[in-house]
Amino acid sequence: MYVFSIEHTSSNMVRSVGRKSAYLGELARSGIRVPWGFVVTRAAFRRFMELVRGEINEILRGVNLDDPTDVRRRYETVKDLIASKEMPLDIHLELEQGLRTITSNFVAVRPTITSPMSGPSFAGELDTYLFVEKGEIEHYIKMAWASYFNPRALAYRLASGNVAEIAVLVQEMVEPDSAGTAFTIHPVTKDPNVVVIESSWGLGQAVTKGLVTPDTFVLPKRDRVVKEKIIGHKHLMLKYDPKSKSVVEVPLGGKAMEPSLDNVKAVELANLAIRIEELFGRHVNLEWALSSNKLYILEVRGVRTTWEDL
Repeated sequence: MYVFSIEHTSSNMVRSVGRKSAYLGELARSGIRVPWGFVVTRAAFRRFMELVRGEINEILRGVNLDDPTDVRRRYETVKDLIASKEMPLDIHLELEQGLRTITSNFVAVRPTITSPMSGPSFAGELDTYLFVEKGEIEHYIKMAWASYFNPRALAYRLASGNVAEIAVLVQEMVEPDSAGTAFTIHPVTKDPNVVVIESSWGLGQAVTKGLVTPDTFVLPKRDRVVKEKIIGHKHLMLKYDPKSKSVVEVPLGGKAMEPSLDNVKAVELANLAIRIEELFGRHVNLEWALSSNKLYILEVRGVRTTWEDL
């Protein structure tokens, strides 16, 4: 099979469906809310690469990684090549079946590395696409595959020696009221007895890309109450603009110093984080979103200082 629904993935399938998909599958099957979707497996990536590998090798032959212009030019050529190829019929038919389960107007298309939590993460090296229209999903799956050859990913593979391949996760797009991260160990002091939540308005990339100073909540695991709350200056939010069909920065004005998460939801999120920590048996870093008063878990990672295989 080339396509699995999220609920049919698990942590023992990492090398087929990738980290993001496998760990979200564990959460979904445990009754934790994650955006619905499906994963296009590493086997599909390999199947498609059979069609273009020779041409890609020729394009990249003699690439000078010390010359950003040369690397970028070759990557753009690889992207054009991959975009021009038809999706193999067997993969196309399974994608059509997966698309029938999607009920939202937009999806997120997210490449995911097929190596365990203890291995290199490729965090930020591959290209994620948000607010993709259903009719464009095949194209953006191919663009996610193409990002395996982008300048960042090429340099990372050479530096780390890791040649793990990728799968692609397709999920219904959640447009959050607020979003951010949560750690089940303090990311600075390494105190394992607290949950630390970072939150901001709109899409969580405002937090993960460091575009704002997020709100911070610290909750002891024993008491599960907000012990410390620092309201950050969240001068902008990221939001999808249907006119430009892109994610844009929206100035917040007076809302910048309003809390983006209330104490009740902070406690609910901390309880979720602790539950997920117990599920995997190790400290975790979560990406989450709050939409229509419902919390969604978007990603789960191991904390770098305590990596172990899942």
